[in-house]
Amino acid sequence: MSKLTFIDQNNLPEPRKGEPLPERRVEGDPRFLTWDIAQTPDGQVQAGVWEVTPGAYRSIKGGTFEVCYILSGVSELIEDGAEPRRIAAGDAFVMHPGFTGVWRVIETTRKLWVSRD
Repeated sequence: MSKLTFIDQNNLPEPRKGEPLPERRVEGDPRFLTWDIAQTPDGQVQAGVWEVTPGAYRSIKGGTFEVCYILSGVSELIEDGAEPRRIAAGDAFVMHPGFTGVWRVIETTRKLWVSRD
């Protein structure tokens, strides 16, 4: 069995559909699609592709460490107590455990992510 997993955006598995919890919705009706690509046997480290439609919601990472690379779209990340940061295709960032803020989606945004719980 190969120890490589390639991510072909034109041939992704069936996505999981989701949306923010009602109490986290800030504006609009953002919807999520999550394509699970790979994970460690214990499930603590995962990787995939995620997409969100326009709107805004509270993002709360809890104990999760997540690396993100924006593939398409435009959004703003507004960490509590900080200035908004515009993110677009080609941007990469890390969301550390304990992050709280608002994810405002201007144009449907797709990211590649790797997380560790």
